[in-house]
Amino acid sequence: MALRPRQIDTLLNPKPTDTIAQQASSTEPSILTVPAGTDSTGTAQPTSSVVPPYQYTQDKSLTGTCRLTNSTDADPSGLFSNTFRCEKLIPASSVKQNTGAIAAAVVFALLFAATAGLLFLFWWRSRRINQAPIPPTYPLKETANSTEVSTLNHQLTIERRRVTDLQAALLSQSSSQPGGWSTSHPRDDRTVKRSFSSIFLEVRDLAGNYYVSGSSGQVKVTAANITGELKEILEECISGWEGMLDSQKGRVMLVRIVVGELLRRSWVDHEFLGRKTGHSVTVLEREVVKGTNREHAHLWRVQTFLRVLAGMGEEARNTGVQAVADKIYDILSPFRPRSASGSGSAGATFLYNLVKRTAELYYELATQNAYYELSPYFSVTREHAGEDESAVFEYASCDDVEQKWEVGTDAHGREWCAAEGRVLRGFVFPGVVKYGDGRGGGWEEGRVVVFKAQVLA
Repeated sequence: MALRPRQIDTLLNPKPTDTIAQQASSTEPSILTVPAGTDSTGTAQPTSSVVPPYQYTQDKSLTGTCRLTNSTDADPSGLFSNTFRCEKLIPASSVKQNTGAIAAAVVFALLFAATAGLLFLFWWRSRRINQAPIPPTYPLKETANSTEVSTLNHQLTIERRRVTDLQAALLSQSSSQPGGWSTSHPRDDRTVKRSFSSIFLEVRDLAGNYYVSGSSGQVKVTAANITGELKEILEECISGWEGMLDSQKGRVMLVRIVVGELLRRSWVDHEFLGRKTGHSVTVLEREVVKGTNREHAHLWRVQTFLRVLAGMGEEARNTGVQAVADKIYDILSPFRPRSASGSGSAGATFLYNLVKRTAELYYELATQNAYYELSPYFSVTREHAGEDESAVFEYASCDDVEQKWEVGTDAHGREWCAAEGRVLRGFVFPGVVKYGDGRGGGWEEGRVVVFKAQVLA
């Protein structure tokens, strides 16, 4: 029986899809020629396979992947025992390389290596620090080295003073620019105390030598003669002032109280600058320093007074002094001597010189890099709710004028007075409180009592 040739049909995905985009180079069918077979007569016959054309739409580069299907013909003889069919073709464009994962792995490896290097460097550095030798410490011999320690402490104190003076000099140089501190040399607290003590003694001499009204040939001073601002001052500063009018010592004390209070008000209200200028500076100061700290407030004061005082001549200063002296002289008129023996004019001259010395101290301290507050400086307590405030005697800030109470020093070196804790009767001369170290700093260290308030305990 003659063998008939077998055809190998290759079907390329008979259902066209969107992913197939290959363009064929030719639309003609391809003929595959295979070696001829032989029949029973020995005649060779050609065997051919016809591949039908494949229709495509988009992709020109297809990677063919086929799966063999065992579909055996009835007659197993022939060139191939099984026919095969390419069932599915995958577009080459859909076969992507996994470059993103590779890059991520490389970056992670680099970060891991950098972190490990930093950790090793940190460990190596800490190990070197910990292994550094600690310098040995030698205990001081209390007996043999006590003199050396004392000498070193003294030298250290001297060096600290030199550094402080150098800082003050540098501050003075930098303060020449607008907005800086004053270039004036800081005043020593003891010098300031001596200045106020001198003024306090002059007030005492003024009252004792020129205001002795009520004696023979002079007008008797009574409570009816005390009116206006004079009465307001006495009621504010001392209790039971009416009974003090009956004795010469009491009247002299009242004069001292009035003069001390009027000097304090002139200082606080800047009346030494003149009535108009002082009033303007007072109003400005109350608004500017409101809500700010003491350092910034006094920095504004220093710059203000430097400019005001630079524009004031000697005549303007004398005018301000004369205005304050005349005011005090007029308020004390009920205590003036009536006789025209010349003591009145001498008292006025003495008063003018007293006010002038106070004004000069005011001009100097106003431009210091520390703030000097002139006030009675009482500690105020309320013994019962609803009652008026009462001033309490404190030996650290008050000094009894009459010296009626025993004073001393305790075992710890603290001064004390038997009047401490008692309610004050009144004050005769204001106290002086200082804020700052005089070099533009030390504002957080609190206040220093430079001069105690003179009080009646």
